[in-house]
Amino acid sequence: MKHVPKPNTDEDLIRAFLDKGGEVKKGKTKPMPSDLGLSNNQWGNKLTKEEKAAVKAQEEAAKKAKK
Repeated sequence: MKHVPKPNTDEDLIRAFLDKGGEVKKGKTKPMPSDLGLSNNQWGNKLTKEEKAAVKAQEEAAKKAKK
C-alpha cells in the first residue's frame, strides 16, 4: 500500500480558516485546585485536614519570611 501525503498542509488549512473569517482566541483555563495531589501515587486524591494544615502553616511561614 502506497502512502501519499495529502497536498494541503496545516498552514494551508489555517490560512483558509482565517480567510473565511475565523479568528484565533486565547482560551481561558481555571487554575488547578491546590488540594489535589499531583504525584503519581497521590493523583486525584485530596489532602487530609492534617496535610492542609501543614501546607497552610508553610505558606504563612513563607509570607512572614518575605517581610
